[in-house]
Amino acid sequence: MSETRYILTLTEISESAHLSVESVIAIVECGIVEPLGDKPEQWRFETDMVCLIHRACRLQSDLELDWPAVALAMELIDNLQGLREENQRLRRQLTALTELDWQN
Repeated sequence: MSETRYILTLTEISESAHLSVESVIAIVECGIVEPLGDKPEQWRFETDMVCLIHRACRLQSDLELDWPAVALAMELIDNLQGLREENQRLRRQLTALTELDWQN
């Protein structure tokens, strides 16, 4: 079964995110999203990038950050989430090991 993937142009993603093209370019230049293509007129965005852009806009608005700071904040948030998931996984393993020790 093939999965349908939608690809957006720079204009389409700026319209769907309610941002100017210049703002989307700034977001890309900061590494918040990484479209396919070398130049803005060639860029192609996957639909999940719309969610990332919305998330970036909320951070930018709520915390009154510039785009490089938003990129850093998003990276730190993603790292924190990864650490939390790893911590949960390790706790489950520890619980399983301690339960095994109690049974023996």
